[in-house]
Amino acid sequence: MTTPAHIPPWAWPVAAALLVLAAIGWGYLQYREYRARREVEETIASIAYEMLQNVLLPNGNGGQIHVHYLLLTQRGLLVLDLLDLPGAIFGGDQMIEWTVIGKKRRFTFANPQHALYDRMAAVRLLTGDVPVEGRVLFTVRSDFPKGKPRHVVRIDSLTSDYPVVDQARGNIAAAFGDVWNNVKKHAEPNPLAS
Repeated sequence: MTTPAHIPPWAWPVAAALLVLAAIGWGYLQYREYRARREVEETIASIAYEMLQNVLLPNGNGGQIHVHYLLLTQRGLLVLDLLDLPGAIFGGDQMIEWTVIGKKRRFTFANPQHALYDRMAAVRLLTGDVPVEGRVLFTVRSDFPKGKPRHVVRIDSLTSDYPVVDQARGNIAAAFGDVWNNVKKHAEPNPLAS
């Protein structure tokens, strides 16, 4: 094979080496992201006897509402909304919008607690007197320098707020068994959820 005269012969091995290094770097970043996601999933699963993820539940108005995580815990049912927003987050219970200040950008987003209340209400329609709690769960990439709003928890403090359960012991799960089965009966997988 002949190479064009303007490309030196050493350029091909250098280009191949750079391509291999770029592929290794990309693979490493993908692996780190995968590991971080797995750690979040494992932490969430550790506080639950059973878990539903990305389901649609009836909202009481003839429609459905998306629930990211619904957990059967020692204290009853827990609705979790997971947000991965890197940077300092400034928000409060009564604020309409919260602000994220990251390394490269600043933006606002709607107070996530309002949607959480709607999800909790939908779950309560199916559970009766069983306790239903809700939390907006942030990853460790989020920081709250002015304090966290009432229903906010970071993943690194989730297990101190909700104890890790022994999934082999089903006495608590059995106590809520009928209610949990009713919720599962009404839950549908959300085909649009990732």
